[in-house]
Amino acid sequence: MIDYAEIKRGVLAALEPTAWQDLVAHSHDPIEGALAHLLDAGKTAGSIRTDVDAHGFLLLIAYLSRLEWNEWKTTARPLMNVILDGLRRQDADR
Repeated sequence: MIDYAEIKRGVLAALEPTAWQDLVAHSHDPIEGALAHLLDAGKTAGSIRTDVDAHGFLLLIAYLSRLEWNEWKTTARPLMNVILDGLRRQDADR
């Protein structure tokens, strides 16, 4: 099992840079741009923290894609709620 995990880790390490480049080229950059507009609108309205940017938000949600399928329904939405709650300015409701 250890040998298999080591091989799998090596294969993923070799494939990931290429896969990441394709992802960035086709979807990541447009998504980050659109998200930046949304965050900027929220910052202007005073409802979103000013110390968060689109890149940081995408880093926070990136690991949702690493969830095992059997834990997706019970884990993904609660984690996303925590992330979204964290975007809210603490003094926005005052």
